Amino acid sequence: MYKIYWTRADGQACSEDYVEMIAALNQVNQMRQQGFAYVAMVGDNPNQVGQLGVDSVEAGILPNGQEYTWKKRR
Repeated sequence: MYKIYWTRADGQACSEDYVEMIAALNQVNQMRQQGFAYVAMVGDNPNQVGQLGVDSVEAGILPNGQEYTWKKRR
């Protein structure tokens, strides 16, 4: 189960439920492109430890182009 939260132009907070992660991610992306404010997604996945959609780091760069800077500290 995934839930999307966003704020309408009049300040009203809204939410919508999705069963599939791909559908929820696509809806979040579409809403952000349409200019909705404060679009966020949460999921009930206790095994998730990273940012949604990040599946690889190549040459120190994330799929969205940002630099991967996390370092394990001992």
